[in-house]
Amino acid sequence: MPNNLFRTFRVFLFKVIIMKASILSLSLSLLLPVSTFLHAAQRPNIVIIFADDLGYGDVGSYNSESRIQTPNMDKLAKQGIRYTDAHSADSVCTPSRYGLLTGRYSWRGKLKSGVLFNWEPPLIEQGRATIASLLKKNGYRTAISGKWHLGLGFTAKEGKQVDFQKPLPWPSGPEPDRSISESIDFSVPVFGGPETLGFDETYYTAGCSTDQEPFCFIENGIMQNMQAASYRNPYGSWRSGMAAPDWVNETVDVSFTEWALQFIDRSHKDNSDQPFFLYMPLSSPHSPHVTADFALGKSDAGKRGDMVWLVDWATGQIADKLDELGLADNTLIIVTSDNGPLLGSLKVGETEGMAKITNGHKSMGELRGRKGRVWEGGHRVPFIARWSGKIKADTTSDYTFCFTDMLATFADLLNEKLPTGAAEDSFTMLPTLLGQSMDQRPAIIHHSNSAYAMRSGKWKIVFGQGEARVVPEEGKGYLFDLEVDPYETNDLWSERFEVVENLTQEFQSITQRGVYQ
Repeated sequence: MPNNLFRTFRVFLFKVIIMKASILSLSLSLLLPVSTFLHAAQRPNIVIIFADDLGYGDVGSYNSESRIQTPNMDKLAKQGIRYTDAHSADSVCTPSRYGLLTGRYSWRGKLKSGVLFNWEPPLIEQGRATIASLLKKNGYRTAISGKWHLGLGFTAKEGKQVDFQKPLPWPSGPEPDRSISESIDFSVPVFGGPETLGFDETYYTAGCSTDQEPFCFIENGIMQNMQAASYRNPYGSWRSGMAAPDWVNETVDVSFTEWALQFIDRSHKDNSDQPFFLYMPLSSPHSPHVTADFALGKSDAGKRGDMVWLVDWATGQIADKLDELGLADNTLIIVTSDNGPLLGSLKVGETEGMAKITNGHKSMGELRGRKGRVWEGGHRVPFIARWSGKIKADTTSDYTFCFTDMLATFADLLNEKLPTGAAEDSFTMLPTLLGQSMDQRPAIIHHSNSAYAMRSGKWKIVFGQGEARVVPEEGKGYLFDLEVDPYETNDLWSERFEVVENLTQEFQSITQRGVYQ
């Protein structure tokens, strides 16, 4: 065959191969799940409103006898889905927030018990995947407006020495170590916080907004108005500390909400095609029970009830803004709580005086326990989600899951693979949001301070030795069948010891090897 004819034939053959490959590629693409194309073409905005100490019985759609009016949360429940067996990652706030953002239980890391207080270093390891970093990688504009409480890097003044790595003593009274707070250089940006963990824009407080110093807002790493800070006791707080001159405890959540609304406006105006993620961890209804004047008297459950009403108000503000901008149909909005309530009705096994009933209101509903307990009232919380057109309206799900599952769920939503070693305790629950059935989730570990419990299907085992306020017989814990005994009143430990043994082995497998079987 002449050379020129051979070259012509070779070019023709190459074109045929390319054309067939293209046809094959198109044919294979048509066989891919429709969700793959939906993920790429329609990434929803995502908003998480994360209340602080909101109880299972505080919201009207969960408790028909609630003494608190929550019309906005109830409306979202009517427009979307309400979960009845959702659990926070812990029964207290710092480890719960760690679990939500990282998909990993906090006790797997350096915080085994308690919460952070004032000046501790960052708890989330640099480089660890978070909800924000996952979404940012997938083109989202990300923001936090609210309570951080996961540690920050601070800088000491020139000539001052502060060992930030040394564990700080838990405060025994209203006066923390003043020498530390007066040694901080407030002109230097904080580091190691949300700005380095996937959040593009930030507006937050370092710890519990109304009772942990520094009492100031931190915007994009800069502590606001702290050049003129003074050591004082903000109204309602039982702890003193360094505070900005314009700091007001009563309106902190109003400020968080206003900033969040501005973020949504900016995002829509700057690039309406770019999806956004807003994480809004409010301070309410965490103690101290002080709130904005316009919220006072809005509930029939005292000042704490008024703070729950304020959470509902903030929810309504965000929902109304999404409606105003035409974003409601392509926004997944979630409203939930970091753990159970601090105050509520007394239940079996609780005798301390902190639990109270205000005007008959039961903040845990009929659940046993409260914040800081591994009983259901400590970690079973309201969870409402709306995504118009994707989530069927006015539905209820009894699927059991934990907040650690959010990271895997959002990864599934975006058809994104999580990094190796990330989100060890995260399992997608996306099908349940979309109205599909799912197999039972692997066991959930419940934790609070030094106490552990585990939920596996209908069974819940409580390892009582670790919880100071649970005093079982020597070497004995508790076993409940939540399918027939959701209020944990009938201990089956002695009757079903074979179940105890199996669950104990499962617990050890998860906690010791860190692997779900």
